[in-house]
Amino acid sequence: MNQNYTTQMDAARKGIITEQMKIVAEKEYMPVEQLRQLVAEGKVAICANKHHTCLNPEGVGSMLRTKINVNLGVSRDCKDYDVEMQKVMSAVNLGAEAIMDLSSHGNTQPFRQKLTHECPVMIGTVRFMIL
Repeated sequence: MNQNYTTQMDAARKGIITEQMKIVAEKEYMPVEQLRQLVAEGKVAICANKHHTCLNPEGVGSMLRTKINVNLGVSRDCKDYDVEMQKVMSAVNLGAEAIMDLSSHGNTQPFRQKLTHECPVMIGTVRFMIL
């Protein structure tokens, strides 16, 4: 991996085509240089956190396919991490391209770590604050 960039946008702006860009360009049936330019201009984001160890990258933004997002997470009603992971993997197997973790109960960090180690799609998180 090239260590001369911090994010996909940083790489794109430096003219570097990353492995993630190549994968996304192929999925989107787009020339990789065109995708790199869109990322550099901020018109496309490639969600590829370096801590997401099993990621199959996707692009989001202008001129790309619409992605399917699923919202779930641990809560007072469902505290079982394994049950939530089963839901995650079922969603992925049914075609979800993004998971938004809305965990709001207890110690949510272990569940988020499990997500980044086992779930191959984009992951977003929301932190709740009780005021």
